[in-house]
Amino acid sequence: MLAEIKTLNFKSLRYLQFVLAIAIVTCVSDGQLFAQFGGGNGLFLTGGRPVGGVQVDPNGVLQNETVNLTDDIKQQLKRGLANVDADISKPGTRMISLKALEKKMVECKNSGQPFPAEVRYFAGLQRVEYVILDKENNDVILAGPGEGFETDEKGNVVGKKSGSPVVRLEDFLVAMRHVNNARQGYGISVSIDPTEQGVRNVQRLMQNYSVRSFNKNSARELEEACGPQKITLTGVPTDSRFSRVLVAADYKMKRLAMGLEESPEFLPSLLAMAQAKNARFNKMTPRFWMEADYEPVAVSEDKTVWKLNGQGVCAKTEEEFMAADGSRKATKPNKFAKKWADEMTENYEKLSATEPVFRELRNMMDLSVVAAIIEGEGLMKSAGLSAPAIKGNDTIAIPKWNVPKTVPTQCSFARMSRSLMVTTSGGVTINSWAVAKNTKVDSKLTLDTANSTDRWWWNAN
Repeated sequence: MLAEIKTLNFKSLRYLQFVLAIAIVTCVSDGQLFAQFGGGNGLFLTGGRPVGGVQVDPNGVLQNETVNLTDDIKQQLKRGLANVDADISKPGTRMISLKALEKKMVECKNSGQPFPAEVRYFAGLQRVEYVILDKENNDVILAGPGEGFETDEKGNVVGKKSGSPVVRLEDFLVAMRHVNNARQGYGISVSIDPTEQGVRNVQRLMQNYSVRSFNKNSARELEEACGPQKITLTGVPTDSRFSRVLVAADYKMKRLAMGLEESPEFLPSLLAMAQAKNARFNKMTPRFWMEADYEPVAVSEDKTVWKLNGQGVCAKTEEEFMAADGSRKATKPNKFAKKWADEMTENYEKLSATEPVFRELRNMMDLSVVAAIIEGEGLMKSAGLSAPAIKGNDTIAIPKWNVPKTVPTQCSFARMSRSLMVTTSGGVTINSWAVAKNTKVDSKLTLDTANSTDRWWWNAN
C-alpha cells in the first residue's frame, strides 16, 4: 500500500534526469477566522481554510492555495485563543485526566457552548509521553511536556516556547474511536499511486523524446499523460484531520527527497546526492516511506505507568523494479536512497523544527500508540472509567474535512546521467499495536499524579 518511485532507462536519453511528482506543501493550518465547523455540531471551532498550504476541493482534489494573513485576521486568530487559563503558560510535565476531560466535554455539549481553546488544544500538550492508570481515582491520565500556545505567522497553533504544533483533541478522539481499525489490514497508512494506465502512457510518450528535444512543454505533456494519482488511506476516517496530516507529511517527504523544494543544509535531496556521484539507477529506483519507530515501551512493575521511548518516526526505503505493464517488484535498497533515509531519520528532530508537519506526524503516531495501550491493556475497564464522549458518542461528532482522493502529477527535470526516473515516492504506516505490545519492565518508572487543582489538567509536582 506504499507509494513507489519507478525508474525507466532509455539509452537515447543521455544526461537527463526526469522527475514526476506531486506538488503539495502542507494542509494542516488553522489559518482562518475561527468559526463553527458543521461536522463538530458547534462544539469544535476550527480553521477550514488553508494558509500557505493546500486546499482539498469538494471533489477530493488537492490544490495549492496561498493566502496571506492580514493583520486583522491575525488579531482575530489571537482572539480565538483568548480566555485561556493563564496557568497553561507555565511549562512543565502536563497531566490530563481523561475522566475530567470527559466531564468537560459533556458539560460543553449540554450547555451548547463550543469547546474552549484549552480543550481543543489539549492544554498545550506538546507530546504524549506517559499513560497512567489511576485506580484510586477511577481515572486514566496522559502526561507529557506542556506549555502555553499561540498562533504563528502561518496561522498554526504552536507552543509559545517551542514553536511546535500542539496535540489536538480531535486527533486524540480519532485515535481512540478507531483504535481497533488500526490493528486490522494495513493498520493506519497512506499511499499515493499513479494508475497503471498513467504509467503506460508515460512509457509510450517518453519514446518520443531525446535530451535535446525535451523541454518544459514536454514535461507538461507527461503530466497530462500520467494524469491524477490516487490517494489511499486506511485505519482512520478519510475525512479527518488525522488523515490530512498523514497525507501532508507523505508529500513533504517526497518533495524534500526529490529536490522539488529547497532542502535544509543538513538534509540534501536524493537528487543532489545522486548528481554529486553521477549515479545511475538502471531499471530500479528507490521508494520511501515513514513508519513508527519506538524503543520498547517502558512499563512499571505494577503496570500502572507506561512511557513511550524513542523518536517515534523513521524513514525507510527499498528499490523497486517496474515492468512494462506497470507491475512492481521490491529488491534491496539503493545506497543513495538508504543514505538519504538514514539521514532523514537521524535529523528528524531538526527537520521537524523547520517543517512542522513532521512534528504533527509524530503526534499522530504517539496518539495511535497511546490508544492501543489504553485499549490493549484494558485501562478504562481497570479504572472503572466510562468515557462514551471520548470513545465514540456520536452526539459529539468530530469535524469532517474534504476527503483527499487524488493529486495532480507535476514534473521537473535535471541533467544527470543516462537514466529516467519517474517518481511517485511516499507513504506512511503506523503499526501502533505492534509498538504497544513491545514493552519492557522498568522497576524505577513512576510518576507523581497528585492534582492540587480542580482543573482537568495540571502540571506534575
